[in-house]
Amino acid sequence: MNSEQILARFGSYAVRVLHQDDHYRLASLCSHHDGVDVCRTLAVTHFSTPAPAPLANADTLIRQGHSIGSTLKDAGLTLSRNMLVEGVTLCGDGFAQLAGEKALAGSELVIRVYELCAGPEESSLQVYATIAEAHHPEHVVVNDDMLTLSDIPKANWGADARGALEKLLATVA
Repeated sequence: MNSEQILARFGSYAVRVLHQDDHYRLASLCSHHDGVDVCRTLAVTHFSTPAPAPLANADTLIRQGHSIGSTLKDAGLTLSRNMLVEGVTLCGDGFAQLAGEKALAGSELVIRVYELCAGPEESSLQVYATIAEAHHPEHVVVNDDMLTLSDIPKANWGADARGALEKLLATVA
């Protein structure tokens, strides 16, 4: 899980919900250094509504600002990711400001879009959310063989993935 990776690599982890409504959540998954939050992953979550019944209690906590993956895992649920898109885009002032590093503007960021599935067991997984993430270069390194997002066909992504990605890219810019 992203939260565990950030904690292990940077020594701290917090979720800062920047915006949330019934369908979308924009959150900075960050580490804390010298009094400053550094965004390690900027995530736009498009929630499936209504939440699948077995996830209702965890969903209530998540909607109150708790970490998505950790909350689902702590509820004893099984999780999986269905990766839809992985590519690269340029960091804009929006992400650089959240990361507290203006020098990041113009660098490459890894973008991932996936369906997060959860359920009481492997055989009963349901899509809980479609999530688009932009990762700080110190958290997820760009591979030389990654395509830029503009080179990846968008036709097969689905409306939830496109909507989450559009909101993410507008915030990263």
